[in-house]
Amino acid sequence: MRPWRVAQAAALGTSHLADSVPCQDSHLVDFVVAGERAKWLLVAVADGAGSASLSHLGSRIACTTAILHLKSNADALANVETAGECVRQCFAAALREVEDLAKREGASVREFATTLQVAAIGDRHSVFGQVGDGAIIWGEPGELRVAHWPDQAALNLTDFITSAPLSETLHIAIAPSTIRRVACMTDGLAPLLLDFRTKGPHGPAFERLFATCTAAPDPSDLSEDLAKFLDSPQVNHRTDDDKTLVLAVRNEEDAA
Repeated sequence: MRPWRVAQAAALGTSHLADSVPCQDSHLVDFVVAGERAKWLLVAVADGAGSASLSHLGSRIACTTAILHLKSNADALANVETAGECVRQCFAAALREVEDLAKREGASVREFATTLQVAAIGDRHSVFGQVGDGAIIWGEPGELRVAHWPDQAALNLTDFITSAPLSETLHIAIAPSTIRRVACMTDGLAPLLLDFRTKGPHGPAFERLFATCTAAPDPSDLSEDLAKFLDSPQVNHRTDDDKTLVLAVRNEEDAA
C-alpha cells in the first residue's frame, strides 16, 4: 500500500480565461526514499505573478527545480539538523534556475516572477518553506494549522522568489513529529479555505476535503474529482483567480 493518498489539481481562473491568459499556477508531487528507507512526500506549489508575462514558465521551473534539489539531497532532508537548510537551498536553486531562464530568453527576471511553497513530509519530521502567498496546511484531524500565515495577502500584496533576497522573504518551519494531513494551495483558494479572522485554515472545509480523500474507494479518482471541484460554479463564484490544491492523507497502516 502506498503511504499517502494524494489528490492534486489546478484550474484556470475565470478572469484568466476571459483574457486568454494561461494558468500561471504550477505544482509537482513526488516521493523519495531517505534516511532509514523512509519514503518522503515532496510537494511544490507556485503561483506566477499576474502582471508578469512569463510567470507561468517561472512557476513551472521553480517547482521542478525545487523538487529535483530535494530528491538529490534526500539524506539532508532525513536529518532534522540539516533539513531546514536543505529546503532553504532548494529555494536558492529554484531562483538560480529562473534567473538563468530569463537570461536565455533575453527577458527581465521580473517577467518570470513567482511565489513558491515546498512541503517535505517524512515519518518523524517534516519541513515547510514558503515565499509569498498561498498556504501550507498541516496537522492531524481536527488539529490543522498554517505553516506560515501570508500577512500581506489581505492587502493583495505578496513576495516572489525574484523580488527580494530570500533571506528577507523565505519562511521555514519544521514539524518535529509524524503528521497525517497536509495541503498546499495557491491564494486563489484563500476566500474558500482560509479564515482571515483567526489567521488559520477554514477547519470544516479542510476536514470535508480530507475526509473525501480518506473515504474514496479508488484513490486514482481523487485528482480528477478535485479538478472538477476546483472548476465548479460554486468555487468560481467565490474566486476568479487560478486555483491549485494538493491534498495528502497518510494511510493509517503507514501512520501506525
